[in-house]
Amino acid sequence: MKQKFFIVLISLLIFYGNAQAQFPKGWTPVDTLHDYCWLCHNDQHLIGEPYIHSFKKEWPFMLTSAAVLGVGLYMGSTDATQPFTEEEMAGLNTSKINSFDLVATKNWSPSSQQISDYSLIGISLIPILFLGEHHTGHDFKSLGIMTLEAFALNYGTTYIVKSTVNRTRPYVYNDSLPLSIRQSKESRQSFYSGHTSQTAAATFLFAKVFSDYHNLSRGVKVGLWTFAAAVPAVEGYFRVKGGKHYPTDVITGYVFGALSGFIIPELHRNHSYKAHSPKMDLGFAPNFKGGVVMNMNVQF
Repeated sequence: MKQKFFIVLISLLIFYGNAQAQFPKGWTPVDTLHDYCWLCHNDQHLIGEPYIHSFKKEWPFMLTSAAVLGVGLYMGSTDATQPFTEEEMAGLNTSKINSFDLVATKNWSPSSQQISDYSLIGISLIPILFLGEHHTGHDFKSLGIMTLEAFALNYGTTYIVKSTVNRTRPYVYNDSLPLSIRQSKESRQSFYSGHTSQTAAATFLFAKVFSDYHNLSRGVKVGLWTFAAAVPAVEGYFRVKGGKHYPTDVITGYVFGALSGFIIPELHRNHSYKAHSPKMDLGFAPNFKGGVVMNMNVQF
């Protein structure tokens, strides 16, 4: 735990140092529309506010996200779904599971589950990095509220769906596991993956905010959004490998989380400020072998 703390602390100090280096000694703006920013193309940052920061604009989002979170927490705490009895488990079979998801029923890896738990915590803290850059650090309070709104909306939606669907987790079908594991209380909370949705919400919000604030070069922008897309995909892989979720669970969680992280900042946009963020399109198509294929198109 101490090692993790110091890693986070060192990372924050590095970004703080970068923030202090935003304005080199003797540097002066070449015009009144830009100031210096090492992240921006040609070191020129467009002066202005990419988001509207006002209570009049904010309160509907705060109220909605708080309401969704409250409903989700209430449904999760009052969920009376009982674990499977031995008789019910004896009647379970995989015949109703589509071929796309069937592979997950043989998976079980505590180490993969542990990796996904640690990465969830680490990635959820990534918005702290807004503190380390001069322009986002200036608006950290409002960006923090925006982050909480996205997380609350995502978390509440996740538990509303989990409490409503009650899908059996894949490891319940794994006969090699002891009954104490297969009959756990969370054995009917498979759909959809909260770990994947939370990491997607964090990374997509992070990429969206930095893209909106900065005139990033194409290479930096591609790298940033590749990172945002890849991290929750890896998280989903470990959730499937660990036996906690089906592929369709993590795909659905990915989509909900990505939309939460992307849409909340977009709803706050100041459209008079020059847009730098890409356009994102998500699409779905049936797989001829069964299941669903997700297509993502990002235009820079």
